[in-house]
Amino acid sequence: MNYCVLAHISKSTISFWYQQQGVSFEPLADKEGNTLPLFFYANGNEFILGSTAREKYLNGDQVKAFGNYFEIIKNPSSFFTVYGDKKHVKFLLYYAIEKYLTHFITSILIKQESIEGYRNNFPLRFTFSNDIAQKEKLLVEEIFKESGYHNIESVSYTHFLLTFLSHERFITPQQPIILLTGIDGNLFVELFSKSFANSINYTVVEDQGADPRIKIMAKMIYDDAMAAARLSLNEKNELNHLLPFAEEFLSQDSAIPHGDITLSDGTPCWVKIKKKDLNEQLVYYSGEEKIFKAIEKLLSENGLAHHEVQFVLNGDAVNTQYFIDRLKKKYSNVVGTPPVAQNETLKLIFKNISDFDYKVNCSLKKINSCQIESLSFELPSIVQESNSAGIPPKINTPPVVKVPPRINTPPVVKTPPRISTPPNVNGSTRVNIPPILNVPPKLKTPSVNIPPVVNMPPKIAKPPLMPKPPENRPPPPPPVPKKNS
Repeated sequence: MNYCVLAHISKSTISFWYQQQGVSFEPLADKEGNTLPLFFYANGNEFILGSTAREKYLNGDQVKAFGNYFEIIKNPSSFFTVYGDKKHVKFLLYYAIEKYLTHFITSILIKQESIEGYRNNFPLRFTFSNDIAQKEKLLVEEIFKESGYHNIESVSYTHFLLTFLSHERFITPQQPIILLTGIDGNLFVELFSKSFANSINYTVVEDQGADPRIKIMAKMIYDDAMAAARLSLNEKNELNHLLPFAEEFLSQDSAIPHGDITLSDGTPCWVKIKKKDLNEQLVYYSGEEKIFKAIEKLLSENGLAHHEVQFVLNGDAVNTQYFIDRLKKKYSNVVGTPPVAQNETLKLIFKNISDFDYKVNCSLKKINSCQIESLSFELPSIVQESNSAGIPPKINTPPVVKVPPRINTPPVVKTPPRISTPPNVNGSTRVNIPPILNVPPKLKTPSVNIPPVVNMPPKIAKPPLMPKPPENRPPPPPPVPKKNS
């Protein structure tokens, strides 16, 4: 199959893209677009993913509507019913993603066929946000494998993001990197060294995952909306929902940013904010001290000084010039990801998928055939020596991947030296006999399965031919006398 669908999953949203061979990737959009809130609604033959499900959930229907997916799946007694079948809530994500795969088959491939005939070989890939734990990633994969999907694989988005930044010289792969990503109001701080595949350490700073002006602006929007609509929604959840609106208000070149917003329960509101009030609240902001403490602890635990490390801000919530300037007060090497970072990262991901013919990348032969550029950031010294010397360099302690079963080959036996008997030895003369050599044990000749000799039965002599006994027949009748003429 020369196509692939990619699902990017965080604890609050899910996004879809697809790519067909020879064509650039595209967002896989339905009525709501390609990025949706991770809420579900199941009722009879109706299954909904996205904003409508979120509204039903926030409006109190928490029997048929579901949120907080990665929390509720921990409850073994939590179920939902769809299409007449009762399922554990972990399968909510399965039904949601398969709904988009069906949309891809009918709308992109233009085939009026059921998903059942595609499951086994359908090229499906996952990327996950930094807020998803490794065990949660494995659970998502296992759900799809149990359901018949075998051409699936998780891909590290961060791995390809850092590869792009290295290729464009935003970062130096030889230096340690601290990646700061803002997700749902929390700041994820990850330390990478020598390899982009996995972080060597990380920490999470709660409620500091956004430019402080955006966070303060979101709180001001929340207060104004609650007063106007006379509502009382959960403040923490609502602030996370309002961050994109706060970013848009902050970008307005006006002393009084204003506009329409939609609360998480679907309620529309018109609000206006005074930037003067925003600047007054910034004077008392102290959240960056929490960030500095978390970073210093991470560096100390790994024996690094801050001047040895590169700092990269990732995501719209933290990748602002204001946030960069605040960090530069303490750290010198701070950069933000460029606006094209997501697009270029996805290009690299889909190129890697197509390079492996849209099949799972787990074959050693395929790994050995990868381009050197794609592996250079993992093993820079080995790659450089191999290229210059023409032969692989000597590695003192290479990691053992797979050892073939040992073959019991008989050891080479050396013939012991011949011992010369001293001349003129009589019976009374004591001879210094050399010590008995450790003769190697007698080798066991490998057994050969020779078929057993079959004892043929002795040849039976045929009895001599005996004359047949006379048969007891009546004597022939006497001759008939001739008549005299």
